[in-house]
Amino acid sequence: MVRHYFAVAFRNLRGAPLASAINVITLAVGLVCFVTAYAFVHFWGTAEQYFPKAADIYVLTATVKNKDNGSGLTNLPRAPEPAAENLRADYPKIKVSQALVIDRATMVASGPNAVRLFGVAVDPEFLEMFDLPFVAGDSGSVLAAPRSVILTRDAAGRLFGADNPIGKSVVIGNKVDATVTGVIDAIPEPSHFGRSASASLSFDLLASRDVLEAVRGRPFGGGSWFQFGNAITYLYLPASGGVSAASMAAQLQSFAGRHVPADLLKTNDYTFGLVPVGKLLSGTDDFFDTGLSFESVLLLLGGLVLGVACVNYANLATARAARRVREIGVRKAIGAAPRQVAAQSLFEAGLLVAASLVLALAAFVVLQPLVKALLGAEVDTTFFGSLEVWPALAGLAAAVTLAAGAYPAFALSRVRPVIALATAQARLGSPLFSTLLVGGQFAIASFLLITVTVIALQNADMRRTALRAIPDPLLIIENAPRTTNVTMQTLRERLESLPQVRGVTEVQGTPWESLMMTTVTEDPNPQGPGKTVVTRPVGFDFFDVFDVALVAGRVFDREHGEDLPRPPPATPAAPAANSGQPAPAGAAPPSPPEPPQPVNIVVDTAFVAGLGLTPEQAIDKLLYRPAPPIPGAAAQARPLRIVGVVQERVFSFFKAPVTTAGAMYTLSNDLGLTVARFRAVDVDAALTGIDRTWKELAPNVAIRRRFLDEVFESSYAQYERISRLFTTLSVTAFAICIAGLFGMATFVAGRRRREIGVRKTLGGSTSQMIRLLLASFSWPVLAANLLAWPAAYFAARAYLNQFGQSIALTPWPFVASVATTVLIAWVAVAGQTLRAARTTPAEVLRHD
Repeated sequence: MVRHYFAVAFRNLRGAPLASAINVITLAVGLVCFVTAYAFVHFWGTAEQYFPKAADIYVLTATVKNKDNGSGLTNLPRAPEPAAENLRADYPKIKVSQALVIDRATMVASGPNAVRLFGVAVDPEFLEMFDLPFVAGDSGSVLAAPRSVILTRDAAGRLFGADNPIGKSVVIGNKVDATVTGVIDAIPEPSHFGRSASASLSFDLLASRDVLEAVRGRPFGGGSWFQFGNAITYLYLPASGGVSAASMAAQLQSFAGRHVPADLLKTNDYTFGLVPVGKLLSGTDDFFDTGLSFESVLLLLGGLVLGVACVNYANLATARAARRVREIGVRKAIGAAPRQVAAQSLFEAGLLVAASLVLALAAFVVLQPLVKALLGAEVDTTFFGSLEVWPALAGLAAAVTLAAGAYPAFALSRVRPVIALATAQARLGSPLFSTLLVGGQFAIASFLLITVTVIALQNADMRRTALRAIPDPLLIIENAPRTTNVTMQTLRERLESLPQVRGVTEVQGTPWESLMMTTVTEDPNPQGPGKTVVTRPVGFDFFDVFDVALVAGRVFDREHGEDLPRPPPATPAAPAANSGQPAPAGAAPPSPPEPPQPVNIVVDTAFVAGLGLTPEQAIDKLLYRPAPPIPGAAAQARPLRIVGVVQERVFSFFKAPVTTAGAMYTLSNDLGLTVARFRAVDVDAALTGIDRTWKELAPNVAIRRRFLDEVFESSYAQYERISRLFTTLSVTAFAICIAGLFGMATFVAGRRRREIGVRKTLGGSTSQMIRLLLASFSWPVLAANLLAWPAAYFAARAYLNQFGQSIALTPWPFVASVATTVLIAWVAVAGQTLRAARTTPAEVLRHD
């Protein structure tokens, strides 16, 4: 029986090579998309498997939200630094470890060599949890000695070349001498210590905790409860330890109430939880607030494209089978059962699917450079090296065979011998169902097209608004004075002396990589209603360097000394309580503390619009910044005076809370980043001069400099990958639709030649026949667009909601989708339509 199935299948495939090739190629394209998605999900799902204890290691997560406006962080896998010590105190039997980022570009020098490394400080428990691949040094004692560091093999090569690094001295942060005690090989992928785009702790250097304490001048783990981003806290919860992850997560519900300062809890809600360490690589948050993980979205998108390919096969196979009805009629007449006919059809589908899967896997390997650029990791090695992948691929082949071949098999099994023997060709299946299949294909393609159009428009708008206003290159020098011992003023003066430099300023946070927010009120009463504003501490000349136009008032300048904030006046000391000494006779009562002087600020047009004022009316208006809920901070609200209003400019992709009312700029002389502006024609000379100047100022410190557009591209990379992903899937889906529609047109136009002959006999013209055929292909495409619109709208809205400044979602992407899909459909069927429309009545009617 199997030999017979093979013989019939190969005969049918040879009889329709074009249709078979279209089916194999389109199925292969769909399978490549799905296999790639599955490979990444498998990559993330096997994260940290190199480490034997990974299944029992969890990471502390933190959620903090402002009680007034709901803004904050959700399930951040980086808890505040003090959490680790408090966990150890509460649960002494649980092993707790903490990794603190020194700097993602830590300055490390050895002799004449100075490099930038991703530096992380850890406690000894870290090496007990994670068995790192040591190539030199004893894992049990490498961090036992004071000021010890472990280097990766690559970092050791950059610093010491071929020399043995063990025992060598390095200078970290231009201030701390440390000794290399260990070298490790590259962390096996996948891991959050690895090199994929989603790896969050891809360190080059591990340091003992005292190194970090010396670099920043405070105890390890001694940061604020209001600071997030630099600490990852690990908990080891083995089954033999008596505390399960579920029970630990339940106990953490009261952790904030026991340890977070009461002042912070007045204004913020804190919640702590746990996430398996294996989830760090794929992330713990929803994908763009959809309620789905990125893995689910990736599989869904890959499945949509594969679904288009399956529908394409079902349509083409059914149309092709219409020419086999006489063969089926003969087989049934001599005793073939319907199930045998269906089995034969499914067997042929299985052969094509198997060929497509082989072709897809070969393409998957060849396309790995493109895949890495698209999603940020090389997954072929881990994918093919896993035993569980092969049964999954076999299951995928079976599922695709059923999804693609079930409808053609059912249609063939329903052929009646009497009708089949009377004609060589007949329509199989339901015309309505075939139309629905075509519509389903184009609905998916239209959904992807609308989504990719909105993504492209938003990303183009981000680029335009971010970079268009600054015609000259801006170079950001990220060497903080506290580690380089080069003051901002010295660096500014030296840079301004270079002939190529047109302006110099300072900023506190790197544009597009940081977002600072605060609350201001119009009433000094701290209980009054507040507005959330984006805060940007800057230096002199910021607005000139960044080309931010002045609308009203003035910007900060050196002629107004009051622009620089002054510290609040000291409060007179009160007599000691219960001292037993009476106050001197006639002594004046202590004077009340002097109210703080207003801090001059510059705000943008969005800020004053939120106040309901014009820019001119806003000048000299007083606002108030409530005292921060941090122990030891000033208790009085600090007054703020608006001295200028500037054009609104966005320097962040992060979405601010809905209550955010624009941005305000404050002047500071304690900033960490210097920005130099120079002419585009002087780039090489300017860089040479800046590097030479830095070498003169700090010869043992490697300069870290980036162009502003490089910073933008780095921050924009996530959205760029999403854009490329949707674009690739959209183009792929349309390619499959075009191939399928071309094949369908070949069969449908051929089947309607007799109808066209009759219509022409009755007076129909060629142009009328063309319109008739094009309309028959257009209606399913139009209906598909209408069906795709709601899903596309919600997907586009979810994407746009991620940005602080997004484009308006207009009808044009939806209208463009209709026009594009209909035009594509017409192009796909044009040749066959024209050939059928030119049919002469005599060609077809003489055979009747």
